[in-house]
Amino acid sequence: MDTQMIISIIILITLAEAGAVILFVKYRRGDMETNPFVTILKKEWVVFYHALFKWKIRDSKEDRTYAYHKGSNYFWLFIALIHEQVIEAFAFHYYLKEVDPLRANILVVLHIYTILYMLGDYNLVRNSPIRIKGNHILMKIGERRSLRFHIGDVAAIQPARTQYRNNGGIIHEKNVFHVTALPRVLTRIFGMIDELRYEVIFKEPIYARGYFGQKQEVHKALIYMEQPETLIKDLQEKAAGYDENEEAEEERLTAAATEGKRPALINWKVYFTLLFLNLLGALAIAPYAMARENLHEVMGLGKLSFTLFYVVQVLLEAGLLLFIALWLAKKVKLGAPVIDAIFNRSKPLHSFKKKGIQSAVFGVLAGVSISVFSLIVSKPLGVDNSSLNEPSWWLGMLGSFGAAVNEESIFRLFLITLILWLFLKFTKGTVTKPKIWTAIVLSSLVFGIMHFSVAASSLDMTLGVVLSMLVINGIGGLVFGALFVFMGIEFAMIAHFTADLVIHVAGPRVVE
Repeated sequence: MDTQMIISIIILITLAEAGAVILFVKYRRGDMETNPFVTILKKEWVVFYHALFKWKIRDSKEDRTYAYHKGSNYFWLFIALIHEQVIEAFAFHYYLKEVDPLRANILVVLHIYTILYMLGDYNLVRNSPIRIKGNHILMKIGERRSLRFHIGDVAAIQPARTQYRNNGGIIHEKNVFHVTALPRVLTRIFGMIDELRYEVIFKEPIYARGYFGQKQEVHKALIYMEQPETLIKDLQEKAAGYDENEEAEEERLTAAATEGKRPALINWKVYFTLLFLNLLGALAIAPYAMARENLHEVMGLGKLSFTLFYVVQVLLEAGLLLFIALWLAKKVKLGAPVIDAIFNRSKPLHSFKKKGIQSAVFGVLAGVSISVFSLIVSKPLGVDNSSLNEPSWWLGMLGSFGAAVNEESIFRLFLITLILWLFLKFTKGTVTKPKIWTAIVLSSLVFGIMHFSVAASSLDMTLGVVLSMLVINGIGGLVFGALFVFMGIEFAMIAHFTADLVIHVAGPRVVE
């Protein structure tokens, strides 16, 4: 990693820290009701969920909805920006891959992130129409900002037009809420704007919410819609027919507080806990991988660069797969009972002690079985176990922890859950033991196949070696899979950890 790259990273970290301090101060000052950092992470994954999985617009049967994205200039700008990002990603990667592969890969990741974010943002706008439910109005512009108000808050609804300066520049009103699909930042940068049709003026200033959850006082809402007549007519009828005395104040406040809320897609506390564990796992396994396989030298990277690369890779993989896994886990009734109990206080932690000990024992037995089987078949297969470069014991412990967390998150929590969900999706039945064991066996096969690349770097992949690899990893896969399904993902991680301690820490030293 050269000096310029290090300086760039330091500058980015400094700017991120400054932004984090500002958000923290605003949060502590009461400008934000929820933790802004949690809000950011939630919204990021909601955006990616809509980019990848939610393209069909569902109309609400209970609420009146009014789309504001139709006819917006944002569609054409969105198409242009997507094309620009795709072309730029290919061009930068092509010209930089030989000269500076690290920068080339970083730029590819950033371009993919940007493309997915724009797709998710546009899809969220499509799926977030203006909603009227009773006397309550929700104006939510994707995940960017939102405004909730009561029809009794409205003083007037009248036609409006965008105001311009003498030099042609747009006059940007302050303390207003813009109901438009076109991002305001693009309006300020490029001068693009949808046609302003109406404005809703409030009797008193009310609070809107920004991207970070920050409160902003607004005195009017500006409606940029191609065909706003239906919305305006309904609002005017409700405003004209509203009698404040007919609605109790308590009911009004309660309805306003709950308006627009939906059940969470996943248990975010469990998600971020598992994501944090995967981060720790990546940091733990990186030095082990460098000491055992010299992967940093193979990739032509320094130790710090390799660690950063590996951590980012794990976070990207785990971030997406954990989200999908926890989303599907609710449908097949699997999950992380210990972490869930910590946050919900549904069970005392000591109630899991017996299962934890059992998992550790099962892991040790699996590790011993794998080690014995390896010793038995290694000589007939011509495998020299002494050539394996096992690093020091403490690196082995770090590697065991990292593998336990990262691999169980992918091959058990994600893969078994996905397979069971597919069974339910296409067989229209319930989760039965045959389906469970089929999912465990399939995930174990995938688990074994994914280890072929490691073995191929030092062994000739004969049929005997391939079958032995499947058996070796299959033993662990069956044990860890069963523990995940019947106990929980935490117990699969415990068993995987103790098994790897036997295989990578205790075993080599016993053989010596």
